[in-house]
Amino acid sequence: MPALRTAIALLLSLHVALPAFAQPPPEPWEPGVRHLQLSPSATGEVPELRITPGVALTVEFDSQVRPLRQGGVELEERGRFRRVSLDEEGHVLTLVLAPGQMPDKPPRLTVHFADGAVPASATFSLVAHPAQAQTHVQVYRQPRSAEVCCAQADVEREKAQRCLVELERTRAEASARRPAGLIGLRSQGLLDWDGMPKKVLDNATLTRAPANAFELAKATAFRSAAPPRQEGEGRVRVAVLLRFEGPGAEDWKAEGAQLASRGGVGRHVTVWQSPANDPGFTEVMVETELTEEEARGHFTLKLWDASGTRTVTLGGVTFP
Repeated sequence: MPALRTAIALLLSLHVALPAFAQPPPEPWEPGVRHLQLSPSATGEVPELRITPGVALTVEFDSQVRPLRQGGVELEERGRFRRVSLDEEGHVLTLVLAPGQMPDKPPRLTVHFADGAVPASATFSLVAHPAQAQTHVQVYRQPRSAEVCCAQADVEREKAQRCLVELERTRAEASARRPAGLIGLRSQGLLDWDGMPKKVLDNATLTRAPANAFELAKATAFRSAAPPRQEGEGRVRVAVLLRFEGPGAEDWKAEGAQLASRGGVGRHVTVWQSPANDPGFTEVMVETELTEEEARGHFTLKLWDASGTRTVTLGGVTFP
């Protein structure tokens, strides 16, 4: 959609002025169902699908008859995958990259269709990412129905609205040359710890992944009010201030983070990292906006660096 593309382009141009803050990625890595329309003619383009170790990716093919032929799935580096299965009807392909596997080169997935229609096959590039997985992809070889197109149009409108809201927020931050929200207050040393709801997250609250790159020294969650997006809606801004310790922690740079509710889709968050860290320590703060109902839940927070190999995962995150 033109509005969505324009908003994303402006966001990217403004982000150049704010290098210290990790921002949500552009399309097509939005959470939720992704729709892919295959072209009958060979264009040379290979669609990218993002996968995360240990998280199932289901690829569903639309067809009234069996879409994929028997033995019609080819996967590079198959040994890295814990599960590669096709349902009995040949409609749904499930892939699970084994935990700890982060291929340097994206493996190619090629599927061969059984009905003889064009295209006869399709190839996808599986891009590994530590957190931002696509969990459900619907692949179309025939024109989509009006109902599906309308549903997708609604999704695109919602994405465009979110981008426009984020654009206005980023414009304000860029004009002031500092971030907004709770992170902005923290980066300027203006956060009044005693003047807002906060909650210390301790060992009785949090769970830690065994493969975490660093030990957690301290974690504090915060909450403040946020303006509603529609009448009668209660919204809050929530943040978690984290202090990690371990060899090399002062040189580790958080590239991004994701906050996921139990059984829910991961939510991108804004990340700030203190520019001055003591040897063996680093301080990171993440922030996002939730409805009041969402903020009452339990979350898993995951942070990663640019390589995607040094990550920190914390479960049982709650907010005051």
